[in-house]
Amino acid sequence: MSGKRIGVTFADQFGIPEDWLKQKGVFNPTLDFDAPLYIDPFLLPDSRQKEFSSCAFEAYEAHFAEIHRLLMLSVQPGDKAWAAALKRFRFRESAGMGGTCLGYTKHGTKGRGWGPVLSGRALHWAKGVIDLGVKDPEMFSSMSLFEDGVGPDLISDMVTNIALECILKFNDRIYRELEAELGISIGRDAYQLNSFSAELPKNPFSNTGDPVILVADDVLKFLPLMEDPRQLPKLIQHNEQLRDRVNNHIGEIFKIRTKRERDAIRRRAMVDANAFQTLLDLLKILEKAPYDIYKDPQGLVQWSSIAKDYASVFDLKIDDDQALPRIERIDRVCGAIIQQFTELVEDRRLWRVFYVDGKPRHERFAQLLFLAIAVSYCDANGLDISPESDAGAGPVDFKFSVGSERVLVEIKLSTNSSVVSGYTKQLDAYNKAERAKRGHYVLIDVGEIGEKWDRLREIAAANPDFAKYRKLHLVDGTVRESASKLK
Repeated sequence: MSGKRIGVTFADQFGIPEDWLKQKGVFNPTLDFDAPLYIDPFLLPDSRQKEFSSCAFEAYEAHFAEIHRLLMLSVQPGDKAWAAALKRFRFRESAGMGGTCLGYTKHGTKGRGWGPVLSGRALHWAKGVIDLGVKDPEMFSSMSLFEDGVGPDLISDMVTNIALECILKFNDRIYRELEAELGISIGRDAYQLNSFSAELPKNPFSNTGDPVILVADDVLKFLPLMEDPRQLPKLIQHNEQLRDRVNNHIGEIFKIRTKRERDAIRRRAMVDANAFQTLLDLLKILEKAPYDIYKDPQGLVQWSSIAKDYASVFDLKIDDDQALPRIERIDRVCGAIIQQFTELVEDRRLWRVFYVDGKPRHERFAQLLFLAIAVSYCDANGLDISPESDAGAGPVDFKFSVGSERVLVEIKLSTNSSVVSGYTKQLDAYNKAERAKRGHYVLIDVGEIGEKWDRLREIAAANPDFAKYRKLHLVDGTVRESASKLK
């Protein structure tokens, strides 16, 4: 194989042993795909890296303690104290700040930021909390619960901006230890990040020349707590003192069944200082656990190495008939790769990687795994096929293209409730456009399939012209019993 890959990690690119990074507590980023992780301020004080637990946390606390002080002095929005607080709430975006290779929105974090409207809204909320009598500067870490539009990507940007000097000190130490312990010296370029100068390696996959900015592996989270507030009651059950406080102040938390019901928590927490502080203390305790990068239950980072291993062990020879029209060639290549992927899952035990502790990983894992395997096979066969994919944290629907000819590939897990509606929407688009675009719709059965596959086949049977250009594939990724258990 010639070595072209999708999902090149920092360790791969610069020849660093992954075990060394793990031992040092350094997150090994994928340089050409942002990982949907974010720096959680609640995790800073418990990091085993002093640059995060002391330096970054102290900078964060000091920054918001000053905003808190100014808002206490402010009599009304727009006065001098308010303006000074607002100035400190504007977290600038600058070239190179995407170098952490973390991104939580579908289109990454570039182009988003703490603009004047969002900063003003957040400041009004903070003033309201302070007026309740809350004195804890960590109140600002809970903004994603109370302010729509303040997601984990913006919280992460906020922490990175405030603690940038500390993060750069962490990077400098890691590179010095890398050279001293392993004799590996990585070429670094001079960068100006906000007001700080730093020497960092250039990310060869960045179109804007961003550096690689390393972060500690124990300050990262995947799912923001308040995206799934149903986690909260589980925590309270194991903490008697906190349970009593919650019963007194925000008892509605036990009634949570859906994400929408978080509004009840928001309203109740804003009643008085005790209620808000109770919720804040609850968040602090629950947020103590970072995302387990090495077990990777969501499959956010391991898809690249798994794809590399399987594609190198199980070769695929693709019959590329160059006499065919270009679109037919691309379509046949996609079909051959899908067939190989199906065999890997069903006959070569690739199904095992779809689960951690018996639970299916995130759909994004399956999508990126397929994409990485496909690119490896195309490169191994000398095929000039380039994948076009959204590298953000949203669904990874991608195309294979040569020139202007494209073939769409969509990977869905059977646990996705939108499996059928996704295919139906494509049918609607096909009928409106009145032109055929080639595509493959791949459903991987990891449980909860119900009647989804039967419904897809019914739709295809009723619309043969559409189905001809949107081919259906079913991959059996269900758990098998081990051979020792079979009789």
